[in-house]
Formats: sequence, structure tokens, C-alpha cells
Amino acid sequence: MRAVIYARFSSDLQDERSIADQVHLARKYAESRGLAVVGVYQDAAISGASTINRPGLQRMLAEAARSKFNIIVTESLDRLSRSQADIATLYEKLTFCGVRIETLADGAVSEIHVGLKGTMAALFLKDLAQKTRRGQVGRVKAGRIPGGKSYGYDVVREDDDRGQRRINSAEADVIRRIYREYVSGKGPLAIVRDLNRETIPGPSGRRWNASALLGSAKRRNGLLNNELYRGTIVYNRQRFLKDPATGKRVSRENPENEWLRQDAPELRIVDEDVWVSVQKRRAERSGPHLYQQRRPKRPLSGLIYCGACGAKYIVATHDYLRCSARTNSGTCENSRTVLMGEVEERVLGALRRHLLAAEVVAEAVAAYQAERQRLAVERMRQRGRLETEAAEVERKIMRLLKLVEDGLTDPTVARPRLNDLAKERERLADALSTAPNAKVVQLYPNAGERYAAKVAEIHTALRKGEKGDAEAVAMVRSLIERIVVHTTPSQEPMGLEVVGTLSALLASEAKLDQSGISCCGPPQPSIPPPQFLGCSQRE
Repeated sequence: MRAVIYARFSSDLQDERSIADQVHLARKYAESRGLAVVGVYQDAAISGASTINRPGLQRMLAEAARSKFNIIVTESLDRLSRSQADIATLYEKLTFCGVRIETLADGAVSEIHVGLKGTMAALFLKDLAQKTRRGQVGRVKAGRIPGGKSYGYDVVREDDDRGQRRINSAEADVIRRIYREYVSGKGPLAIVRDLNRETIPGPSGRRWNASALLGSAKRRNGLLNNELYRGTIVYNRQRFLKDPATGKRVSRENPENEWLRQDAPELRIVDEDVWVSVQKRRAERSGPHLYQQRRPKRPLSGLIYCGACGAKYIVATHDYLRCSARTNSGTCENSRTVLMGEVEERVLGALRRHLLAAEVVAEAVAAYQAERQRLAVERMRQRGRLETEAAEVERKIMRLLKLVEDGLTDPTVARPRLNDLAKERERLADALSTAPNAKVVQLYPNAGERYAAKVAEIHTALRKGEKGDAEAVAMVRSLIERIVVHTTPSQEPMGLEVVGTLSALLASEAKLDQSGISCCGPPQPSIPPPQFLGCSQRE
């Protein structure tokens, strides 16, 4: 019976040695049961509350669907998941694939184990969250910080009293300067521009941005909103929930009457009168700026970058865009603005003349097919090399065992070499389990037709006028990696360079044609994307 081992640890409770310990115990279990271990899957420092964000588990499930093994050996059922719903779904999927779960404590897992252990694991998570919260509240009431490091403070590392902070004198001087200059009427951008000019590192160790000062008035973050600087610890401003669709944590704001405040005068950096003056000025200027007001998302939003510094272009006012590094930190010399409407019009014009030209279509299809065929041949050669090496290792093992059996060599002398060969055989087996099958012929006979059909759709959209232009841009947005804005003399329009790939137009869902030839979907990341356009300001 072919078995694989799955191991996981959560960063909240264990350390990296836990993975090695779990694998070691699982191997001993497999040996005692006469199981051949053909692979090991692991997820380090990942919570068991969700299965979506665990690459090791997802790879194992994919291999199970291809019947690569018969049994999964793991320390306990909660290593696979602590969610009742997830563990039940996993059990059903694996049972359908003919794969059995065995744990060190319970042996073969049945529906009873799934129901009881799943319930216990879910209750454990809930109980753990309550205990963690209780511990954090206790630390706050003792004048300790339950969260991460804040600018202006150093972490005091004492195992018996976590959460202690000590004022960092150099950073505290910067904070006092920011508060003093803001009260005097200096704007956030002017403040950070001077800090960057003096090469004073920001909270992240890099340059300062105005957003680091202003933060969000609603979330009460940012240096000018941080009550810790006035000597008050604020806890429970938000809570985190696990999104069942993505497995990611999502923050939710708590009402202010649920916040917990605790005086910590030893952590005060800013005098109370200065703090009050700053908050008064913040309130006077709290109305949304024009560039912050919500507006419909444009088709090319988020794709436009500054050619001088590489930062993104953002809305400065109305429909005008400006370099974000210039706007937020004053570190870019490019002060030119460009109209979003102008960018859209010129990009669409370039798409009509260049991207959708018949000769470009033909060249892209030919390059795509040639590259995919080259990769298919290379992968087949790689698998062939692995199979040859595996066969040679197997022959060496058999020859050495024959020598021992015939009494021509001492078993104690042969054992170390046999152990090395066994490890090499296991390594090659793992490599072969992930290598593509050399017998699969990967051709893409319909790539040209798919490309031509999508180009026809874009041409149809472009003929609809302004509405169609937006539709066309949305259709090709996945092709555009970035639009780079280059400075030109002041009397000339800004230069535009569009960088992207045509390979996305060739992608489709994997399917099997009537001849039984496998037609793959999107190209692999290793395929070099062809440059499709470089349009100047004269386009």
C-alpha cells in the first residue's frame, strides 16, 4: 500500500521542530504497518481553521485525485483541519478517491471519528480564542501592549511578562517633531518631504508617506491618531474573522463602546495639550478631499506607473493623475499630470493599430505554440532522466542485496550504502510524482482559432463607440501589465508605454478534443510573455 504523510503546525502554538517530529512518528507508524511512504506534504506556520490557504494540503488532494497513493498518515485528525465542515468535506473527497486516513492515535478514521474529533477541534478553536482574548485583556489592564510593535517604542523581551514596551528616544523625537510641525500649520506632505530629504527612515524602515501620518480617521490609525503617544492603550478596536470562501482573515470594526482604554503614563511621548491641538486641527480638516472622494473605477485604474521612479499614478484632482511618490512623500521630481481620459483614448488607439493587427495575431499564435511545444519536450526529457536515474538506483540496490545474500559482502558494511540508495530512491519517487507524464502529448491545435475569436470580440466592442471602448479595455485588461508614463518637454503630451502579454488571449479552459489530444489552458508562468506594444506620445 502506498502512503503519504501530512504534517502541519500553527505558528501560535508550536515551532518548526514540530514538523520533523510529526514526520518521524508517522514514518515509524507506516513502517509498523508495512506501508510504503511515497511522499511527504507539509504546511508550516499555518492555522488549521481553513484548508484553502494551505498549499501542501492542496497538492496532496490533487495527487489523491490522480490515485498516486492509498493512505494518508497524519499525527491526528486536527492536523488536516480543525473545522467541522472542512474535515467532513475532506473525508468525503478522499473516500471518493479511494484514499483512507490513518492517525497515530486512532488508526483508520471512520465517520464516527470525523464527527466527534471535528466537533472537539472546533470547540478547541473557540476556547482558544476566548482564552487568548482573556489573556490580552489582562495584559492591557496591567499596562502591557497585546499587539505588535509601534513606531516610537522598542519591545522589551521578557518571557515572564510579555507586552512590555520602552520608548525609543530617537523615534520619539521624530514623533514630537511631527506633532509640533503639524500644530504650527505645516501640511503632512511638507512634513514627510523634509523627513525624506533628511533621510530619516520611516516606520517601515523606508521612506515616509503622508498616509503614515494621516492614517484612517475611521480606524484611528496613523501617527497623528495613535493614542499610545498620549499614554493611553486602546484595545479591541477591531476583530478578525476567517472568510470561509478564501481562508483569509478579514477585519471588522467594533463599536467604540466596546473599546478598552488603559492609562500608561510611562509610555507618553506627546504632551496632552499638543495632542489636543493636533486632534482639533485634524477635525477641522477632516472633510474628504476631492481626490479622496469615491468615483467610479476606470478601466485602466491601477495599471499606470511613473517612468521616473516606478511608483503608481493616482488621482490628484478631478480626472488628473499624478505620481503617488510625488503626492505622498515628495520624493519624485516628476510633477507632470496626465488626464485619465487621454490615457484611455491613446491606449485604445494604439490597440486598434498594433495589438489587433493580423500580422501580430499570426506571430503571437506561432510563438505561443512553439514555446508550449518546447516546454512539453523539455518536461518529457526531464521525466525520462528521472526514470533512468530511478531504474539505475533500483539496479544498484538489487546488486548490493544479491552480494549480501550470496555472502560476498558483510551486511554491516553494506547497510550504510543501502540506506543512502533508499533515500535517493525516495527522492526520485517524490520528483516523479510531481513531474508531468511523458506519455501525455500536449498540442494546441485550436490556439489560433481561440485567439482570432477573442480578437473579433474586441473589434466588435471597438465599433460600438465610447461604450464599446470601455468594454474593449475591460476585455484586454488582463493582457496589460502596466502603462508607464514618461516625462516629455512641457509643451508636449506625456509619453506612454504599454507593457503586457498576448498569451492571455490564447488561454481557455482545459478540455479534450474528439481525437483525445489534451488541450491545456493558460500558459505556465515560465513562458516568457511577448511584448505587445510600446506606444509613444505620438500614438
